Amino acid sequence: MLNRFSHLLLVATSLSPILGAVAVNQYSLGRPSSEWLPWIATSVLLIVICWGLLAYAARAAQKHEMKVLEFEDKDKEVLAYLLAYLLPLAAVKDSLADMHWLTDIYVFVVILVVFTHARAFHFNPVMGLLKYHFYSVKNSNGASVLLISRAPLRRAGVEIEAVQLAWDIYLQVGESGVS
Repeated sequence: MLNRFSHLLLVATSLSPILGAVAVNQYSLGRPSSEWLPWIATSVLLIVICWGLLAYAARAAQKHEMKVLEFEDKDKEVLAYLLAYLLPLAAVKDSLADMHWLTDIYVFVVILVVFTHARAFHFNPVMGLLKYHFYSVKNSNGASVLLISRAPLRRAGVEIEAVQLAWDIYLQVGESGVS
């Protein structure tokens, strides 16, 4: 299982689209590259961190066999979350790009704390970009967990191999049992 800092980093990677939106906004306002390029660089860095942490977890974390009794596709929820936190940036004339950098950091920390506390891991659009799918899964113990998988889950009653990222979040590490 990943430690709290790693879990926080994975949640933080979901802010990458916000940073990209701020960069595009600054660019469209004709600001010099020194004002929008750091936003792009940070956005790309967060994508690399997300990919790296998932690759590390898949390789190094203890693997568990999990029987999927029931599942529900959660990919569609990514769009709702994405719209929920990007639309205010587009709708407000004085967006984050026009605020002082301390205000920007405060807004990002508030978003990060809220989503981390709510364990809203499946809203991460960066993981969608990296071709991961999100499923609400009921395992053989009857517990509902979030399963993150690159392979589409098509039927219940299959055995999969997964690593535990958090107490109720698993990452599928094999292709077995998905078709």
